[in-house]
Amino acid sequence: MNSNIASPKALGFGVFAVASWMFFLAHAGLVHPMGIDPGTMHMAMTLAALGLLIAGIMAFLRNEGWLAFFFLFWAGLAWGSTHGMGHGAMQAGDMRFTAWFTIAITLVNLYLWYAAMKSKKLGGAVSFTMLLLWLSMLALGLQGFLGGHVLERISGALGLASALVAFYVSAGSLCPDMNLPGIAREDNAG
Repeated sequence: MNSNIASPKALGFGVFAVASWMFFLAHAGLVHPMGIDPGTMHMAMTLAALGLLIAGIMAFLRNEGWLAFFFLFWAGLAWGSTHGMGHGAMQAGDMRFTAWFTIAITLVNLYLWYAAMKSKKLGGAVSFTMLLLWLSMLALGLQGFLGGHVLERISGALGLASALVAFYVSAGSLCPDMNLPGIAREDNAG
């Protein structure tokens, strides 16, 4: 591990938490999707993509493979969501394409959750974040196939919970001396 580079956890999970919070607000029904200014969401997701990209590069340089993949994967999704990914499918009204894409993301998150759960270096809070994110994306993908608002609201609620736990991971990573439950200490992460 390259200890000359700061831990990317605080930045990466903080940015991920803000982006997730913004994304899942409408799915949870707390704001109306038509009330969200597209320019604001575009700016938020672009900044999230850049923050996650920086955190992913930091993790890569520290030889922290799981964190590098997670941050870079979500940086790509955040960037793509604001720069045309799936735009043609959405114009054509093909919700099945979006649902299949969401299920594919769900499968990646299932693997990430399993790896985080088995890892002693990441901590239980990271694993719990991934579990909530996996369930949220699964509900969102199923909603694309089955329709209805119940699965979308469940997805939104689980996504917001995932964002809150990611905030906890970020804050806990800033204060490693506090020994917060579920937060892996840096000396154990090496």
